[in-house]
Amino acid sequence: MRIRSFLVGTAAGVSLIGVAQAADLPMTKAEPVEYVKVCSEFGPGFFYIPGSDTCLKISGEYRADYGYNTASRADRQAGLSSRATSQSSFQGRVELNFDARTQTDYGLLRSYLSIRAGTGNPGQQNWLIGSGFSGSTVYINKAFIQFGGLTAGYAESQYAFYDNYYGDPYMAPYFGFANTNVQLAYTFDFGGGLTATASIEDPANARQGFSNGLDNAVTNGGTRAPNFVGKVLYEQSWGKLQLMAAAHQSEALENLTGASGTSKWGFAVGAGASINLPVLSGGYIALEGSYADGANAYTGVGNNQFSPAGAPNVYDAYFTTNGGTKLAQSWAITGEAAVSLTPKLQAMLFGSYGQYNAPSNILASADGSTNGDFSSYVVGGQLEYTIVKGLTIGAEVSYVGTKSKGATNFTKAVGSGNSLDSVPLEKLKTSAVMGDLHIKRTF
Repeated sequence: MRIRSFLVGTAAGVSLIGVAQAADLPMTKAEPVEYVKVCSEFGPGFFYIPGSDTCLKISGEYRADYGYNTASRADRQAGLSSRATSQSSFQGRVELNFDARTQTDYGLLRSYLSIRAGTGNPGQQNWLIGSGFSGSTVYINKAFIQFGGLTAGYAESQYAFYDNYYGDPYMAPYFGFANTNVQLAYTFDFGGGLTATASIEDPANARQGFSNGLDNAVTNGGTRAPNFVGKVLYEQSWGKLQLMAAAHQSEALENLTGASGTSKWGFAVGAGASINLPVLSGGYIALEGSYADGANAYTGVGNNQFSPAGAPNVYDAYFTTNGGTKLAQSWAITGEAAVSLTPKLQAMLFGSYGQYNAPSNILASADGSTNGDFSSYVVGGQLEYTIVKGLTIGAEVSYVGTKSKGATNFTKAVGSGNSLDSVPLEKLKTSAVMGDLHIKRTF
C-alpha cells in the first residue's frame, strides 16, 4: 500500500508541474478562416472574391474539331497541284472567361475577359481561329468594361445579331457581321425590353478598301474616322427583334493616277429576329438580313472567301475609268432553326445567301474580266448529343458554293500593304461539301 500511495502521489505531482508550466506558455489565437461565399445576385456560378464585394464567375470550354472537305480553293490556284492542298483539318481550341461584377450606387460595374488559345491545322476552314492560322496561337477574344449603360473596350460589334449566341456552326461560314471591335458605346434603356445603343467603333475589322478593278487592291490609307453604329433592340420571353445601321469611311492611300488618295463614306442597314417556339422543346428560329453600300463587311457576303468553294475579293469602293470613284453594293440573308429531338439530342438547320455587285465603268484586265459580281451560299445541318452535363459530341455537314461573273485572279491588300492570299477562281461556278466531327467540354 505504501508503494501504491507513493506512485499515485508522484503522478499527481508531475501532473501539477505540467499544468503550471503550461500556464506559463504564451497563448496564440488561431487565424480566422475566410471561406468563399456564393454570390446569388447575378445568377449561378458567381462567388465573392475574398475580402471584396465583387462577384466573379469563371467559365470556359475546350473544343476539338476534325474536318474534311471535298475540294479546296487552292485546287483552283494557278500553278499549284491539288496534292499540295489540305482537304482534312484538325484543330483544338480552349476558351477561358472571367466575368467580374459589382453592384454600386450608380449601377452595375462589370468587367469581362475572354482568352482563347488554339492549335492544329484548320486547312481551308481557317475562320475558326483566324485567317492564315496554323500551329498554335493565343489571343484575346473579348475584354471590356460596362458601367450602367456604358460599354468600353474590345467587345462584339453593336451591329451584330446573328452570332455565336445561336447554334454556332462548327466549320461552315455564315453571312453576317459578328466581328469584335474596340468601341465606346452607350445603351439607353426605355423599359419593357426596349433599348437603343449608339457606338463608335474601330473600323479596322470592317475595312474592305479600294480596288482599281484589276488584279490588285489599292493600299488603305490611315484611319480618319471611326465607324458609327446604332441599333434598337426589343427583347421579350418569346424572342427579340433588332434594327441596326452603320456608317463606314473607306480611305485610299493614293488614287489611280498615283496622286493623293481619296475617301468614300458608305453605310449598312439590317434587321434581325429570333422567335422561341414553346410548342417544340428547345425550338427557335433566327433570321438576319443586311444591305450595304460601300460598307460590305457588314453583310459578310465575302465570308465564303476562305471556304473550300472560295469567292472573289470584296471591296467597298472602286476607281473608275474616268478617274472617279464608285461604291460597291452587297446584301445577304442568314438564318437557322433548331429543335430538341430528345432531352439530349438537338438538331439544327442553317443557311446563308448573299450577292455582291461591283460598280460599272471600272478597269478590266487584258482578257476583259474584272473583279466583278458574284453570289455565294451555304446550307447545312448539325446534330449535337449531350453525353453528360458539360460534354457534347456533334456532327455537321454543309454545302458551300460561289457563282462568279468573270472573276479571275485578285490579290487583296489591307492595312499598310499587308496582303491576303490570292483567291483565283478559274471556274465561274465552284462548290464543295464539308463535314465536321466536334467534341466540346464546357464548364
